[in-house]
Amino acid sequence: MIIKKIKLHNIRSYLDQIITLPKGKVLLSGDIGSGKSTVLLAIEFALFGIQRGMIDGASLLRNGKDVGYVEVELNIEKHNIVIRRNLKRMKNTVIQSNALLVLDGERKKLTATELKSFILEILNYPPSLLKKKDLIYRYTVYTPQEDMKRIMWEDKENRLDTLRKVFDIDKYKRIIGNTEVFVSKLKENKKRKEGQISDLFLKKEQLNEKNIMENNIKQKISKIEAPLLKLQQEILEVKNKINEEQKKLNILTKEKIKITHLDTEFREKNTKLEEIKREEKELTEIIKQLEVELKDFIKEDLEKIKKENENLLENGKANEKTLERKLTMLTAKKEKLFYDSKKISQLKFCPVCKQKVSSEHRKHIVTEISSELEKIKKEFQKKEPVLKELRKDLEKIEFKLREIMEKEKKSLALKIKLQNLNEKETRKSKLFDLKMELKNKISELSQIKESSLSIIKKYKDMEENHKKTLELLEDKQKKEKILAMRKAGFDQAFRDCKEEMLRLKDEILKKENVAQKLDDLKKLQDFLTKNFSMVIEMIEKQVMLKLNAEFNLLFKKWFMMLVDDFHLELRIDPEFTPIIEQGGYEINYNYLSGGEKTALALAYRLALNQVINSMLSKIKTRNLLILDEPTDGFSAEQLDKMRDVLHELKTEQLILVSHESKIESFVEHVIRFTKQGHVSHVIN
Repeated sequence: MIIKKIKLHNIRSYLDQIITLPKGKVLLSGDIGSGKSTVLLAIEFALFGIQRGMIDGASLLRNGKDVGYVEVELNIEKHNIVIRRNLKRMKNTVIQSNALLVLDGERKKLTATELKSFILEILNYPPSLLKKKDLIYRYTVYTPQEDMKRIMWEDKENRLDTLRKVFDIDKYKRIIGNTEVFVSKLKENKKRKEGQISDLFLKKEQLNEKNIMENNIKQKISKIEAPLLKLQQEILEVKNKINEEQKKLNILTKEKIKITHLDTEFREKNTKLEEIKREEKELTEIIKQLEVELKDFIKEDLEKIKKENENLLENGKANEKTLERKLTMLTAKKEKLFYDSKKISQLKFCPVCKQKVSSEHRKHIVTEISSELEKIKKEFQKKEPVLKELRKDLEKIEFKLREIMEKEKKSLALKIKLQNLNEKETRKSKLFDLKMELKNKISELSQIKESSLSIIKKYKDMEENHKKTLELLEDKQKKEKILAMRKAGFDQAFRDCKEEMLRLKDEILKKENVAQKLDDLKKLQDFLTKNFSMVIEMIEKQVMLKLNAEFNLLFKKWFMMLVDDFHLELRIDPEFTPIIEQGGYEINYNYLSGGEKTALALAYRLALNQVINSMLSKIKTRNLLILDEPTDGFSAEQLDKMRDVLHELKTEQLILVSHESKIESFVEHVIRFTKQGHVSHVIN
């Protein structure tokens, strides 16, 4: 894994900062508190998120800011990866919101846990680390110096447990613990199985008893089967006889039903014949009466006469309307002349020219109006008689039309009677034919009835014989039922016995299988308690001894490169505690100088890094190493020796944090940091 770029937004002393990291040995240089260590914490946060006791969100998010993020661009083998983890302030705490992953240009939104799972997978870290502190990263890539000093001098049991997890050999301890749990479960299972087979001998005894019972039941069934079979054969013969008798009885019943139907039909036919005779008599009288009524019927062309009178009436009405209209107009004219005459006789001035009207002129105009009124009077005298005469003629025509309509009604009634007469005669003819048909049918029914009566006489004693045969069948069926019930009881007992035997055999087989499994469990328990745990303990011991030896050599190598004091000798005891000797005597860590203590911690750190990378050769962080203030307290001579240490470290990307200016000449790239007004910057 190579870190290419880091982007910080509202992270501790940073507002917005982009830091580009090249390959090779890179020094993050700056005064104490300039923000160098923040970059290292930000890288770990981007990879693994908030980790209780190691990385806290509240300590990362800048004071006074509600949101912030860390974005890191990585190169892992052939993949270009961009990771962004977001922080959000919620009341009194800081949480991680959804993260962003860009894998070879493809963007994905993930939860914090999903992103950590992806990182562990692509770095080829053990999946068991998903819900644990990432010890492998802490002890192979980046470890704060104080953490390394703490692990060297803490309680040996805690140190061994931590190193087992780091070296991935705590699995042996888990195996032994799981083995003890498994053996405990084996004992419980064994006890349960012993309980399951405790009655195995009893079940086999019960099976023998059921075998004897089965043979006894078979003998009893064989004694019943012969008489039962004979009785069933006799019942079959009686049933065949009953079937034959039933066929004859069916014929007898059919003929009796036929006689009943014939009697009903006789009554219906005779009743119908009487009805026809009565109707025939009534029709004869009606026909005679109709013939008398139609005798004097005279046919007239009433439609033609009616049409002529309707035309006369229509023309007369039109003339009447014309005369009435003329008389109305004359009356209106007469009234107007009367009005004009009265008005003019009283007129003194002309309404048009406003000149005075003379009496002679008024008299002349009145005379003219009077002459006109006389003409109208004569016209009235001439037209009024004509109108009266016309109205009389119209009344005559209307009366004539009413007479014609009465004749039409009578003519229609006579036509209906004539039609009715024809229908009656037709009906009378049909009744005659129907009467003859009924007489023939009655004769035919008499012959059929005689035939049925002879058949009934033939099977007269059949019902009594059939009754006796049914009684015989009932008797035999009762006997058969008694035998069948006895046999059914034995059959059921046989089936129950057989079923119980099958159940017992199945139980015995299962219990024998359990007995075999119990034997296997005993063997497995003996193996696990006497051999397996001891083998696992030996394997763990051998692995730890090998790791201890390798770790001891590397630890001595790095310390000797940093501290040129032949009087000091170091080694690692079986609990991975550093042992310091001087002149053949062990000395306390606190007697060492500050530089020697730092060298001791750095040697422990580098040895641990190399051992883990050797064990976990497939992890993708083997080519990355981060050292945070590795020279704190070093003398000038020790600083010079740091050049050899860095040269010896064969890693693709090495990131150092230091405020020692001398280190700048030991590396290939320097990134300088400064802090102004509580804000950190990279100096370009």
